[in-house]
Amino acid sequence: MNKADILSKFNITERVLECFPTGNGHINSTFLAKTDTKKSYILQKINSNVFKNVDQLMNNIFLVTDYLRSNGFETLEIIKTKDDKNYFQDENDYYRLFAYVDNTICYEGVTNLEQVFNAGKAFGLLHKSLKGFDASKLDEVIPNFHNTKKRYNDLLDAIKNDCSNRVKDSKEEIDNLMKYEKDYSVVVNALANKEISLAVTHNDPKINNVLFDKTSGEIRAVIDLDTVMPGSYLYDFGDALRSLFTGEYEDSKDLSKIGVDYQIFKMYTLGYLSEMKDVLNDKEISLLAFSSFLLTVESAIRFLTDYLNGDVYFKTDYSEHNLIRARTQIKLANEIYENLPKLEKIVKECLHEKM
Repeated sequence: MNKADILSKFNITERVLECFPTGNGHINSTFLAKTDTKKSYILQKINSNVFKNVDQLMNNIFLVTDYLRSNGFETLEIIKTKDDKNYFQDENDYYRLFAYVDNTICYEGVTNLEQVFNAGKAFGLLHKSLKGFDASKLDEVIPNFHNTKKRYNDLLDAIKNDCSNRVKDSKEEIDNLMKYEKDYSVVVNALANKEISLAVTHNDPKINNVLFDKTSGEIRAVIDLDTVMPGSYLYDFGDALRSLFTGEYEDSKDLSKIGVDYQIFKMYTLGYLSEMKDVLNDKEISLLAFSSFLLTVESAIRFLTDYLNGDVYFKTDYSEHNLIRARTQIKLANEIYENLPKLEKIVKECLHEKM
């Protein structure tokens, strides 16, 4: 089916004038549909190889956006099909339609610390706004996504099987990851023991998933809700810092470019706690700094596991690509771990700083 036929299946009244590719996402195919009015739409072809159960995926997004909107939080608006479904299926292809959020901008990278503060505030605001939502209503669209203990066990299996004969080239990286074995169950166990909250988490908390108003610069919405799932607030906090610390150097062979930026850590923490200070419990606060280590080392585990398994998950450009990625994350994880006391002190300072 062509794009016009697909769009005709959705509940829109405007006449579509053009529909063309937009964005730089790596998973779904995205198109901007312009109409004969000021209203535009985002059409996406869902990658069902990544998201095996589209029904669960779209139901999660619908439940979360419906809850946010009913509580006055600007969010994505799903445009339903004419038969009142969250997506349209054409044989083995799946499509969804969102209203385009006008007069907004997103940043692909950080150019100043105010952006870092606002990113922390945006995800803190998202978490706080979803505090009253029962996270157990959501499906795990990617099971065990941040189960670091299971991720480590998967690595051990990959080492044992050595299906691509790459263990011999990864001894130093394997030894590095094995030394943290006792840390991998900290958050998983805290969730199981109900020491920390089961919460709605975004699971891709990069700064380019925050929309800011072009005119005022204020936070408008958090987008890309494909991986919204039950989890821990710590997952989003830690992964956001990992992403900010790594920046554009995730694939860099020059490890000197990878390290902890204390200003970024402080500004993100200040932004996040400006919304979440009274929501997090003492255990969660005590693990904020640790979570930046945990999500970084988990990322290293995932890259190295894929390298040992023959690069079956992450897209690679050359044979050692995943090994290089693992090394950057290991370098960062080591540095975070060595400096946890300093990062924990920053968290305490942020708690008492007027915002």
